[in-house]
Amino acid sequence: MPKKVISLVLTLAIVFCTPLMVNGQEKTSFSIDECVEMALENNTMLKIKAWDLEKSKVEREEAVQTSKKIDRAKDELKEISLPAIQDPIKQIIAGMRIAEAESVVYSFEGAQGKDVAPRLKEAEELIAKKTLNLEEQNLRINVERTYYNVLMAEDNLKNANLQVERSKEQLKNAQVSFENGVVARDSLLMAEAGLSQSMQNLYTAEKNLELARMSLNKLMGRELSAPLVLTTRFKYKPETPTPLNDMIQDALKLRPEVVQAREMAEVTKLNAVTALRYYAKNTYIYRKAETDAKKAELGLKEAEESIKLAVNAAYLNVQEASQKLASAEKIKAAAEETYRIVDLKYKSQMATTAELLEANEKLYGAQLLYTSSVFDYNVAVAELECWAGKGLEER
Repeated sequence: MPKKVISLVLTLAIVFCTPLMVNGQEKTSFSIDECVEMALENNTMLKIKAWDLEKSKVEREEAVQTSKKIDRAKDELKEISLPAIQDPIKQIIAGMRIAEAESVVYSFEGAQGKDVAPRLKEAEELIAKKTLNLEEQNLRINVERTYYNVLMAEDNLKNANLQVERSKEQLKNAQVSFENGVVARDSLLMAEAGLSQSMQNLYTAEKNLELARMSLNKLMGRELSAPLVLTTRFKYKPETPTPLNDMIQDALKLRPEVVQAREMAEVTKLNAVTALRYYAKNTYIYRKAETDAKKAELGLKEAEESIKLAVNAAYLNVQEASQKLASAEKIKAAAEETYRIVDLKYKSQMATTAELLEANEKLYGAQLLYTSSVFDYNVAVAELECWAGKGLEER
């Protein structure tokens, strides 16, 4: 293998295999947008869809050239004069060729090649582009959901550590009370069991966080165990969304499902109009073309209604998630206050170890519920924005 080729291969290998570097060091901190961009760059399916788009562009160019050839053929036919050909045999052959060319150029098939085919290929190119956009949207929402899952796992780990600290304090108090003869041995054993359960919760939280980070690294095309620090934080307070009608209008303009149905409706309508220039309304060719146009028109209406329903459902889901988040926040606040009171009572020998352990578990459960509600709300907002066409604007 030539040295230049070897050098090129090594250069490409270094470029594509070296981790993202910042100031000579591997980048470890990522915002949610940076994670999305990195995932978009490294996703194989997106690269395949991108090649599909390139192919559709070539086919559109080919259709345009064919249309121009038909135009040129029409011009050439107008300039041909049979009487100028003296040889009768050649005149007959030329006449047959002219008739054959006219049967193509001035036929319905010729009109399809001149007008309908370029429009069809233009529609197919736009559909391929929108299909690529849809794949990007699906990947984007998957990355955002996984990103938020890491944030939730981080919050859950914090809560698990807090529970361990509370359990250690409870065990310490139980040991002192037992040594002073204030409580029986069963209280000490219950406190030990409480700490053991808290340690188990901590282990589970650590495992879930590790798996969540691996999942996000995988989507980004990084090593599973690569260090990962997230800089974008949760939205902990519900926000007022964009008006529903505005989102629906954006979705009808931008969502690939509607764009595809709209393009095919226009192509089939053009084909029916073209057929009517060459055939009567009772002919099979026109009737089939008209049927295709009617079907495509209904398909467009169905696509629009489906998108409207999806946006409405996502909008209602955000409202529900917002209500659940507000409720979970109050439940957590109540559990924190309950634990504080029970802990004070326990220290004054007015509450049992079992009551304190129960309050600790309820507080931990309330914290998990709150974190889960924050996650659900953030994902719901991201999904609503996705259905409304965010990220599908012309770039």
